[in-house]
Amino acid sequence: MFHVLGISHHTAGVGVREQLACASAELASVLAQEQATGRSALLLFTCNRCELYWCGPQDREPWFRALAEARGVSLDGQIVRRDGYEAVRHLFTVAAGLDSQILGETEILGQVRRAYDAARAAGTTTREMDTIFSAALATGRRVRHETMLGRHPGSVSSAAVELAAKEWGDGLAGRQVVVLGAGEAAEGVLRSLHLQGTRSVALVNRSADRASVLAAAWGAEPHGWEELPGLAAAADLLVVATSASRPVLSFEQLAGAVGTRAGCRLVVVDLGMPRNVQPEARHLPGVQLFDLDDLQRLCCPAAAAPAAALRDAERLLDEEIIRLERSLRGRAAAPRLTELHRLGAQMAEQESDWALAQLANLSEQEQGVVREMAERLVRRVLYPVSRTIREE
Repeated sequence: MFHVLGISHHTAGVGVREQLACASAELASVLAQEQATGRSALLLFTCNRCELYWCGPQDREPWFRALAEARGVSLDGQIVRRDGYEAVRHLFTVAAGLDSQILGETEILGQVRRAYDAARAAGTTTREMDTIFSAALATGRRVRHETMLGRHPGSVSSAAVELAAKEWGDGLAGRQVVVLGAGEAAEGVLRSLHLQGTRSVALVNRSADRASVLAAAWGAEPHGWEELPGLAAAADLLVVATSASRPVLSFEQLAGAVGTRAGCRLVVVDLGMPRNVQPEARHLPGVQLFDLDDLQRLCCPAAAAPAAALRDAERLLDEEIIRLERSLRGRAAAPRLTELHRLGAQMAEQESDWALAQLANLSEQEQGVVREMAERLVRRVLYPVSRTIREE
């Protein structure tokens, strides 16, 4: 049976989710430990959720709770568990972007795929999990290609830019913007800024090569990390979206940046998970700090989602889950069918041998006809039986 349990933005705030989040190296270590014990496990950590997926009769909930407690997190009242069909439905909903803070977001499908790839590389998936996750990823792609949610995609990055634009009322066209990071979320921010018509954008990243490539693609200017203090002091908007496991901007750094601004406010949007900006910075005069929880509270994207698009997406999910169920049932029937046809072939051979022993002086051609007749009779009897087993 297929299972999933964990926390999400529905049950836990960003402060709890960031404590459970694992960096890539740590995730690989955890999966390697599970592979050594022969247990299945797939861990999905995104800005919205921290979830464990597995197959089999074992109860993995105590293990997940122990993992949380080792990080100082109590999951009482926050963890949600699903089994069987409900677990499959949940995964399909997640992959399609229907369970995200930003309805129909584009980034979650890649995050699910990378989590699946990591588990496969570690050897902690089963054949059943491979089938389910492959189907979920295909469903996510269908939703994006065949519904209005895909034609008008949303993301945490685009929501962050929209929120920042509302803070000034007149948009971001004449604002000085600094983006920290060069990953998927940062690229989404640059794309949204470009669409907003923002032309004064500085991209800061520790990797100069990556920053140069990304900046060139979206009309930004690449800068080294050492230039950040001066850039922040002149910025109107600072978007932080790195993969760091701890804050990259401290209270003191932001205090120094706004100390020279002569009353001009600095809007800071933290898209990191864990958070990239020390939460205490929201108390600084002249700093307006938004994190992922603020984004969910203020943007409320689900309220504006067209009902027709949701109905189309749900219909696709229903179709793909039925297709998956048929595939899994057919796979479950395969060993029974193989054994049935083996016994049939054995029976045809035994009955042919008996008949030929009673008939003397048959030619080789006549003996072949007898054997073929026995095999044809067995196949004709087994065909409707095999069809019934597959259907059941």
